[in-house]
Amino acid sequence: MKQPIKKIIHGLILITATLLFLLLYDHLSHNNQATSPANGTNLNTKPYTIGWSVYNSDYEFFNTMQNGLIDKAKELGMNVITHNQKSSTSEMISGVTNLIAQGIDALVISPINPDAMPIISSMTQDAGIPLVIVDIGTGDSLYDAFIVSDSFGGGVLAAEYALRLISTNNITSKNAAIIKTEETATYANKRGDAFKRVMNDRGYNVVAEIRADSREDLGYQAMKEILSSYGDDLAVVFSENDRMALGASRALEEAGKTGKIMLIGFDGDSAAIDAIKKGLMQGTIAQNPYEMGSLGAQTAYELLTGQHIRFDDWVDKMLLVEISLIDSSGNPTPYLP
Repeated sequence: MKQPIKKIIHGLILITATLLFLLLYDHLSHNNQATSPANGTNLNTKPYTIGWSVYNSDYEFFNTMQNGLIDKAKELGMNVITHNQKSSTSEMISGVTNLIAQGIDALVISPINPDAMPIISSMTQDAGIPLVIVDIGTGDSLYDAFIVSDSFGGGVLAAEYALRLISTNNITSKNAAIIKTEETATYANKRGDAFKRVMNDRGYNVVAEIRADSREDLGYQAMKEILSSYGDDLAVVFSENDRMALGASRALEEAGKTGKIMLIGFDGDSAAIDAIKKGLMQGTIAQNPYEMGSLGAQTAYELLTGQHIRFDDWVDKMLLVEISLIDSSGNPTPYLP
């Protein structure tokens, strides 16, 4: 799909989602009784209830994140109402509207579309409840905390590992390619930005950057497109997440290029680690989605109880979660910036 058409469709989705929000919001504003206690105590003397809205809990990464959040909430004596956005912007907005209408005390969200977060932020502000964003991006919205992996550092780590692989395998090509996530996934895009910067600094050319929108099938198509132009002169492909990398690995295998062109993913999904152990991929940068979800619940609790939060970045209210390299042996190595 051509980029202008994709932007038009993206705009129409946002307009539709906004109209849906306006239709539902009047009901919300008249029926929602949720308040955020100013002194950090629960005025109703009932357990806190947090709403959890997730990009798509059918994906392993986000399902693991959800488990981390639920486990930590249970440990802290909080209830959780979950909502699956199912990779839909309109579902994200309508689902959050329903969560707030149920009287949640805080919202924790991993958004499919950060560009729609100002709508979500407006709802939480009007309801008087804290907003914690986990992963993907903030969309320049107002929020109380943002939890994310060190994506830029992960891209640097991927490039450094790629350079070692190229040397070890005596690859002479000076070309690299990147398979990118959605344009709205601003923090995931930093992975490719960092990878490109390091590779360029070391004399390599990033000859292709193709978006595959976090989908395995589009990752497969992107890799086939890259191979059609550079299949005989390509050292490494970096995929900004593992779902796309798995699709790319199939295209490499079909072309007989497995192990000849290095392939590195990002996330540390179990399917990617299995592919690495089979030699279909050479590595991935592992996030810790369980810890991200756990930290989301912990941070919501600290906000509700008036505790001090130790941000890694006070300006952006950011909390960073550690990443690690899964190398060709399938073993993790922590990243120490």
